[in-house]
Amino acid sequence: MEKKKGNSIPGSVLSSQNGLLLVSSGLLSLDPLLGDGIPVGTVVLIEEDLRGLHSKVLLKHFLAEGLISKHSIFVASQDVNPSKLVKELPAVIENDVESTDNSIVANDKLRIAFRYENVSTKPMDETKNKAIGHHFDISKNISFSDIENSDIFYWTGQRIETELNNNSFLNPSYHDLLKSIKNRIKDGEFFLKDDREQKTILRIGIHSLGSAMWLPPRKSIHGHSQDLHMFIFCLRALVRSAHAVAVITIPSYLYDEESIERCIHSSDIAMKLQSFSGTELEHNQSLQDYNGFFYLTKLAAINSLASKHPGTAEYVFKLRRKKFNIEVLHLPPDIQDDKDKKPSLMCGGGGNNKLDF
Repeated sequence: MEKKKGNSIPGSVLSSQNGLLLVSSGLLSLDPLLGDGIPVGTVVLIEEDLRGLHSKVLLKHFLAEGLISKHSIFVASQDVNPSKLVKELPAVIENDVESTDNSIVANDKLRIAFRYENVSTKPMDETKNKAIGHHFDISKNISFSDIENSDIFYWTGQRIETELNNNSFLNPSYHDLLKSIKNRIKDGEFFLKDDREQKTILRIGIHSLGSAMWLPPRKSIHGHSQDLHMFIFCLRALVRSAHAVAVITIPSYLYDEESIERCIHSSDIAMKLQSFSGTELEHNQSLQDYNGFFYLTKLAAINSLASKHPGTAEYVFKLRRKKFNIEVLHLPPDIQDDKDKKPSLMCGGGGNNKLDF
């Protein structure tokens, strides 16, 4: 009976491992790392890359998946217009597309006897969880009909309540956003106790929370980080009691390590994007196929005493003209292409033979 109830919600599936209701992150290469999807009732924290470009791509995939799955959407930002962000969501496509402008593929194959060209760099089969996931083309925007026929609520932070009574936030914007989300959950009957005829999921996407646009007056600047992790803590308590899931991006480079640790502790799933752009790794030949490192720092611990360990594998992400993908890092062997020198299998042969021992 419970399984039938879970499957009655579009764009969701019950986990075969723990029975949790899951939704897709919008990236079929990310879902397997999260346990086949994002559990409903959780908060996902994304530490932005320095320019915030790639973290915004992740958020757009999350929102686009919601529109295609007929979920309700709540978009909040003080840095960009939320309506503009929705208009820039990637378009859904039937099949996976590989970028046609990747000119390095032809020269990427290793010129050694044991080749890796047929070894998959994906962490898992992307087609396994296709029931709740879609492929998207980031070179095209979602159609206006999909936007017009969707239930979308925008929060810009321009209407801030002046009432500060019983408000524990120094910045009233956090209080207003939290109250707006609560009202949306209540009005849309997304609480678990609500007896809604056609159940659906509320996807909450918050862009660049705690950025410079969220800075309070100078007299209370030291309490800014406290507002941030307290908001995440309150939001997690709110979505726990509803058919809702939230994805938040934060500019972690604006805060100290202790503040970020508190934000991670207050969230359910945490990940970080570290772009190669502007660093010494940008010109590293071994990493030329990728745009940066992807770190999965925390996994959801619902119905357990401790969060699952994300593992020791190193992941990277790459952004192409049509696709954003997350893969396991595979470095090529450090072998120089020297035709004049041939390896020898002789023992103690001396000289510069590479395979001498």
